Amino acid sequence: MNRRKFIRNSAMAAAGLIASPYILPAGTFSRSSGVRLANHVVLVIFGGGIRNQETVEQQYLINQGAGPTGNIMRNMLSGASPASNLVYNIWDTVAPAPLATKGTLFKHMRYASGPTGHFNGHTAIITGNYTPESLNLYVNPEMPTIFEYYRKHNDPVKSALNAWWMSLDLGPYVNLNYSNSPGYGSLYGANHISPLTTFGSIGFDYFSTLNAMHPDELSRLATIRTFLDSNFDKSVTDIPGISNIADDREAIQDFILKLIKGEIPIEWPIPVGTPYDQITGDLSNIAVSWKVLQQFHPELMVINTTNLDICHTNFSDYISYLHRADYGVGWLWDKIQSDPEMANDTIMICIPEHGRNMTPNVIADLNGLFAYDHTSDENSRDIFSLIVGPSSVVNQGLEVGDAEDPIGETIDIVPTIAHILGFKDNIPGGYLSGSVLEQAFV
Repeated sequence: MNRRKFIRNSAMAAAGLIASPYILPAGTFSRSSGVRLANHVVLVIFGGGIRNQETVEQQYLINQGAGPTGNIMRNMLSGASPASNLVYNIWDTVAPAPLATKGTLFKHMRYASGPTGHFNGHTAIITGNYTPESLNLYVNPEMPTIFEYYRKHNDPVKSALNAWWMSLDLGPYVNLNYSNSPGYGSLYGANHISPLTTFGSIGFDYFSTLNAMHPDELSRLATIRTFLDSNFDKSVTDIPGISNIADDREAIQDFILKLIKGEIPIEWPIPVGTPYDQITGDLSNIAVSWKVLQQFHPELMVINTTNLDICHTNFSDYISYLHRADYGVGWLWDKIQSDPEMANDTIMICIPEHGRNMTPNVIADLNGLFAYDHTSDENSRDIFSLIVGPSSVVNQGLEVGDAEDPIGETIDIVPTIAHILGFKDNIPGGYLSGSVLEQAFV
């Protein structure tokens, strides 16, 4: 067997193991009484932790004593690039105008409670509830996720095909597609794909996967396989929580296999002429997320990035990853506007899982720039959010909140999405303590 065929077959086998258990059933019951602001929401979570200093404050390297300031996220934010550049290759913008001009920038918000950890931060955003120190990374959340609220409290019925969780990594993140909350759970979960794990190092040859898996991921796959083997003789209706309705399941499986075999071409969020080795895991996740959006037009999609976690040890690479993630977000928004079904009917929300410390640690990179951790100091609780959408719905070019008077919190994202999609009033009392980010809307 030649290398290409081996990689293809390995990827197909892995896709069967990884994708199928997280393809979930349809079924919603309660009626939605709210008026929708838009029919599609895309939430982008900047995982890994990013500081406001290098993003919305546009301070670049001034905190490192290296001098230049400037905007390294020119697709999302308004402002000129640094006058001199030390640590990254500047990519031309892909967005026709900065996304901040197409929406509302909450320049300073708060991650107000709980550890500033990666899974804690993701969980707070996706459930609308802060999490304690004792959070178990490999257990589904105790409170419902935005996917469950969306699928349970909408009318007409919304199948799992309408809700997607696109996580760059497996690890604990797969558990965020549904909770252990009574009355919710897997019946109302989202379809989950981890493109980098399912398809491997995409951008080269065919998709591959088995050669790049973390031992924890292989262990989880073995658990999944054992579960499926033990239920082999049962009807799908006897195994709750692992299947879409038949037509949707076939559509998803066909889609994944066509991606693996190259029959659905991947478009890459990089400038023309840029070497493929500049494609990060974050950009791979965004590329496959666009294919899902283009194919199925889901009403709710959550995408994360995690490459930015390198800031613990390499500040220069952190800046480079941040610059490329910004390009990916601008590219994705541009693609959405090219789609007749989603253009002018989509709201995108971007938010970091948490910030990073004010003071660097002692690790210097090859450029002599020091790294930053996130240990729940006040700076690691300072975050931003950008809400972008049609001018008839979202306030354009508005900036709210400052360091002395932040507006909004992490836990406001779930009620805001519920407000956009028209089902917030149907969520029972006591589940959400956050508020709708009303400032963003006309």
